[in-house]
Amino acid sequence: MTERDDFDKIVEGLDLDFSFPDEPADPVRQESPEAWVPDAEDKVQTEEPFYRKVDATPLIPRRRGVMLAWFGVVGVPLAIVLATVFRVFLDRSVLAGGVLIFVASSIYLFLQLPEHGPSRPDWPDDGAVL
Repeated sequence: MTERDDFDKIVEGLDLDFSFPDEPADPVRQESPEAWVPDAEDKVQTEEPFYRKVDATPLIPRRRGVMLAWFGVVGVPLAIVLATVFRVFLDRSVLAGGVLIFVASSIYLFLQLPEHGPSRPDWPDDGAVL
């Protein structure tokens, strides 16, 4: 027999029953959907929906600042990539300006996000919107 280690010392006092039943338990009978009749308790539970309906937001934002910020976030890197593909060498000042526009646009878009905190009536929310 091998030497007893710490794990053997820990589990030697545990009562572990590894016996399994010879026959499986009776399966739960499934009732057909036609046999179910709602009662008063079910009506009370189904009156309140489990989610709140939120109106869809437009795909294209209507505010000019948000549109310009999206152009800065998407357009500036795309312009730099296209300039590189077509072998147009840009000055460092142009690249630095593009990076600054990208960073400023990203910060602006982050600041425009709605705040979901304790001040909202639905605050303990998981954040899912349908």
